[in-house]
Amino acid sequence: MKQHNNAVINIVLVALFTSITFVATSIQVPMPALIGKPFVHLGNSAVLLSVLLLGFKRGALAGGFGLALFDLFHGYVMEAPYYFFECFVVGGIATYVFSLVHYKKHGTSVKLIVVILAAVVTKLVMTTGHNFVMSLFKGMTIQPAIVATVSSLFPTVINCVMTMIVVFVVYRWLAERFEQLFVKNNFI
Repeated sequence: MKQHNNAVINIVLVALFTSITFVATSIQVPMPALIGKPFVHLGNSAVLLSVLLLGFKRGALAGGFGLALFDLFHGYVMEAPYYFFECFVVGGIATYVFSLVHYKKHGTSVKLIVVILAAVVTKLVMTTGHNFVMSLFKGMTIQPAIVATVSSLFPTVINCVMTMIVVFVVYRWLAERFEQLFVKNNFI
């Protein structure tokens, strides 16, 4: 029976964080750019929190579904598979660094910052590369593609800075509440 309860809890948590990611991405501020319609949102924060709170597989799945559903419902259908995939790469790096710095044993602010920075730098590199490839895909030559990619950097950097701040401020508090909930209800 306990194994059945764990499966239900896992499904509910993935669905909850999928919803949170979808809503966090939907609250947006449009930004100017030469290519695409970039916007500042809290979806990346929700993805990173999902991974840190639920673990790599469940968290990346929840974040990936949340971003993909947002893309599907808001006219970015071609982007959905990429951002789903990106959640697993960014989540994998965050999980690896989380383990590497032994955050679970002794979680300090410095270690949390290192984990967040690793995820944010990965996101920045992947999104910049994606923007460059999409510019080429849309028929631009190298030089205009570089200009378009650089013009799209500002919203990406803003999203990364917001992710750093939100996750740093909220993660430890949420992690404590999750632990209290799971221990209190014998979920773990």
